[in-house]
Amino acid sequence: SPYSGGVFNLDLQFPSEYPFKAPKVRFLTRVYHPNVKSQSGEICADIINENWGPTLNVMHCLTAIKQILEQPDMDNPLEPEIAKQMHENKADFDKTAQDWTNQYAS
Repeated sequence: SPYSGGVFNLDLQFPSEYPFKAPKVRFLTRVYHPNVKSQSGEICADIINENWGPTLNVMHCLTAIKQILEQPDMDNPLEPEIAKQMHENKADFDKTAQDWTNQYAS
C-alpha cells in the first residue's frame, strides 16, 4: 500500500447521541485518497456510518478507515479526480499517494 509506514493523525468527535450515533472522524494528516477530502481530511461518511449500532466502538471506526485505505470505495469518491487517476493510472496514483505519505505522514 502507498500508505505503508505512514503515521496518520485523526480527529474523532463524539456526538451527544453516542453510542447510538457514530462519531465524526477526519484525518488531520493530509492523505491522497479518493475517499478523503485532500484539504479538510473529511472521510466518506458511509465508511463509518454504514451498519453503525450502539454495540460498535472506536475500534470499528479505525478498522473501517484501515480497510478503506487498503480498498478504496470507488463508488463513493469524495475526490473524483483522484478516483479517476486511481482507475486509469494506478502507478501514478500509487506514486503520488506514497509521496504524500512520505511528506505528511512521516
